[in-house]
Amino acid sequence: MSATAAVSMALTVGAVAPARPAQAAITGWFSAVISAVVTLASRGGSGWDPQLEAAKQQIISAVESSKQEILNHIDAIAAADVEACTQAAVTKVAQIDSMPGSLLGPFVNGAVDCAALSSSYFNAVQDPWAADNIGKLMGVIYSIAMLGFAKYNLSTRTLLDNLIRGYQAVQVKMRPSNCGMGNAYPGNDIPPRPGEPMYWIVWCDAYNGDLGNATVISYYPQQPVTDAAFDEAALQAGRNTSYAIAVNALPTLRAA
Repeated sequence: MSATAAVSMALTVGAVAPARPAQAAITGWFSAVISAVVTLASRGGSGWDPQLEAAKQQIISAVESSKQEILNHIDAIAAADVEACTQAAVTKVAQIDSMPGSLLGPFVNGAVDCAALSSSYFNAVQDPWAADNIGKLMGVIYSIAMLGFAKYNLSTRTLLDNLIRGYQAVQVKMRPSNCGMGNAYPGNDIPPRPGEPMYWIVWCDAYNGDLGNATVISYYPQQPVTDAAFDEAALQAGRNTSYAIAVNALPTLRAA
C-alpha cells in the first residue's frame, strides 16, 4: 500500500479498521490466562496449593471455552508433528487430575516437548500465515506444559524463560514491516514557519492486510516521527496477529 493510499484510508475511516471477530478470541486467549501462567512460574515446584489449583482451573476453563477455535488453528498447522502434539495436549488437559501416573508422565513430557517443538517450528517457517498460526498457539501449549510441570511439582521457570524467548521471536518476525508516513494535509503547499504545528499520519500494514495508524503532531523543524509512533501503528496493524499477543504479554512475563 502506498503512503498516499494509507493516509487517505486513515483519514477516511479513522484510527483503525474494525477487528475481525473470528480472530479476536484466539488473539485474546493468552491475556485471559497470563495471571495463571505467572502463578505457575512463581509457585511451580513448591508443592501444590490453592493458588496453583486456581491457576489450573483458569487454564483448563480457558482451553475448554475456546477449544473449537484452538483446534481450528491446530488443523491449519503445516507440520504434522506439531499439529499432533498440540492437539493431544489441548484434548487431554481437562483430564489431568484423573490421569494415573502411567499416563500423567507421558502427557507432561509430551506437552513440554511440544512446547519446544512449536518454538523451533516458528523459528524455521518462513510463510507469515504459518508462522502467525503457530505464534497464536504458542501461549496455549506453553501454558499446558507449565501446568503439567507444576502438577508434577517441578519448577516451571525454564519453561517460562523459553516462552519469553518464543514471544521475543514472534515480536521480531511478526512485526508489521510495511510502514510509512505522510503529511495529513498533503494539499497544503504553504511552507511552514519555525514553531508551526505539522500533522502526520504514520501507518503500518500487516501481512494479513490490516492497517494501523497514528496521528503525530510536530513543530517545524522538529523531527516529525518517533519510534513510539511507529510502534503504535504496528501494534494496531498487528492487532489480529500473534504480534499483538507477544507485545502485550512480554512485559508481564518478564516481570514474573
